[in-house]
Amino acid sequence: MTETKSTVLLLMLMAIMILLMIAIAGLFLRMNQLQGQVLAVLQATLQGAPGVATGLRPGTPAPNFSLPEVTSQVVVNLSDFARQRVLLAFASPQCSACVKTYPYLKKFSETRPDIRVIMISRGSAEENRQLVEEQSFAFPVLSWDDAVAQAYQVPGTPFFYVLDEGSVIINAGVANTLEQLETLVVSNRERR
Repeated sequence: MTETKSTVLLLMLMAIMILLMIAIAGLFLRMNQLQGQVLAVLQATLQGAPGVATGLRPGTPAPNFSLPEVTSQVVVNLSDFARQRVLLAFASPQCSACVKTYPYLKKFSETRPDIRVIMISRGSAEENRQLVEEQSFAFPVLSWDDAVAQAYQVPGTPFFYVLDEGSVIINAGVANTLEQLETLVVSNRERR
């Protein structure tokens, strides 16, 4: 009789453990769904809600900057990219949305040679050097400067500006996938 009770209790305990594991898996999936929804709401908010900081408006000349590249310390100026289209990315190694975007940004830079990618990255010099090494970025990653971020009215990271050949902003916004990056770089002139 004691053996039967022990077996029943053991089976009940196993059933409870299995139910707990299923509940934890369900919570994990729901958290991932919620994260995607929060990112979508944030993107929609940043791209046009009244009263929300959305960065500089299209048609605004891009403020020039001179910032050191994180691995070589060579000073890079925005004017170095005159007569080229530019995707200017503001990011941070501590930003989970940025980390998610890095592989797509790398792929974008490899598949779109017609658009120069420049990243201005927050964080320590060591974090940024490690980022460049881990991601094998072939585009310049520049050290963050609060004055530059303020001049561009960057509302958060990741945030992107698309500049035309005259260094005029033609689009701005948040992007977390390759498709969103591609959509962002399509200017109003190209959509017509």
